Amino acid sequence: MKMSKLILGVCLIASLALNVYLFKYQMNWNNKQQKIDLDFKASIGRISGALDSVTDGNYTGYLTAIEHASKANALSKYSSYNHETGNITGTSSELINQFRNLYASQKNLADKERLIQGFQQLSAEPNNRETMDNILMLLNKQ
Repeated sequence: MKMSKLILGVCLIASLALNVYLFKYQMNWNNKQQKIDLDFKASIGRISGALDSVTDGNYTGYLTAIEHASKANALSKYSSYNHETGNITGTSSELINQFRNLYASQKNLADKERLIQGFQQLSAEPNNRETMDNILMLLNKQ
């Protein structure tokens, strides 16, 4: 009888210790996931600032946009938005190609204000597929 109570007590303590460890692990994982998501959203938001700096004869804003789109692309695989929406990695890599083409052709943005607003909206709601499709449509019209 004493032995069974001892075994039961040890199992109970081990179970409690395991639960505490798993709770701390989950909290740590959630913090990392939130940081990735915030960095992803910030990178998308910074694209709008980069595009705002594109003017006649000064196309270096495209290079900055490529930098921020590349960071967003790298983070997209690990963001929770990729699991919700799917294919964010593909669309963010398409942004890199679009900005690269704009820089190579030295073109101004035809609908700069709508693009900037679109990236600001996408930064607030990265899983909004309609906003992303609208941005890609505007970039394809260039």
